[in-house]
Amino acid sequence: MSDIAARLEPFLLLARSTKGAAAAKIIVDATAAPGVHVFSELLDLPNIQELANDPTYESHHRLLRLFAFGTLADYETNSSSYPPLSPAHILKLKHLTLVSLALQHRSLAYDLLLSSLKLESIRQLEDLVIDVIYAGLLGGKMHHHEKVLHVDWVAGRDLAEQELVNVQQGLQNWCKTAETLLSALDQQIDHVRHTSIAESQRQSEYRSTRDKDYAGIAADLRRSKSSSTWPAGLGAGGEGSFPTGGGGRGSYGQGLPAGSGIFTNPAMTNEALLAAVAGGGGGVGGSGSGGQASHYP
Repeated sequence: MSDIAARLEPFLLLARSTKGAAAAKIIVDATAAPGVHVFSELLDLPNIQELANDPTYESHHRLLRLFAFGTLADYETNSSSYPPLSPAHILKLKHLTLVSLALQHRSLAYDLLLSSLKLESIRQLEDLVIDVIYAGLLGGKMHHHEKVLHVDWVAGRDLAEQELVNVQQGLQNWCKTAETLLSALDQQIDHVRHTSIAESQRQSEYRSTRDKDYAGIAADLRRSKSSSTWPAGLGAGGEGSFPTGGGGRGSYGQGLPAGSGIFTNPAMTNEALLAAVAGGGGGVGGSGSGGQASHYP
């Protein structure tokens, strides 16, 4: 958009030092010049504004406002109030009319465009759309079979004074939407944070309870060993109740010789201790016919 605005600069330099007929000539040249599509800076110059009060050149000032804010329909409604327009003027006015329509609708039917731009064929319409795209005023896709133009983006036009109210309202609506979205995001962040804290506390309580249970079970097992009150099959020399792999009889008395039991190993963790106990004869009892039982590491 900065390149589009920069193309008006030569006309601004000339207009600052001209009045009357010369200023009116600059308006005619600027509105017909290729690539010049914004005119508000030219319209704001004091010597250009003076033309609005000059009956001779009032129509030129009206012409400048037409190209700044108007459309082809505005021109055809009262074409006699403007100076005679060249084909270059008419073509640019059609380009600007297409931009105005694209600012209002994301999808434009060919029928609407043909009517608004006063074109006779789809081929003329598509050629004009291509020209507008290459001019950097519009981005979109033409669907020939569907006969619709889908607009991806569009350059802005000059804003008339009465349009500023609509722009202000649009910005206010956007701000409210942004505030609502930010508020929802803050609530979601707080929810995730509180959920994470609660989950962390739950995990901490679980680990604390688990460690206490492990310690209690280990203490009970140590007390049982020290008092030699083993259940049947777990005393020294007693016969095990688990079958052996080779038809012999395994015994915990053989698998747990005196002084080398798993309960006196200080390096074992609570989890390993419980796993050893839960393993039963698989890790403690005999594994072959009359064979020596393996010890825990």
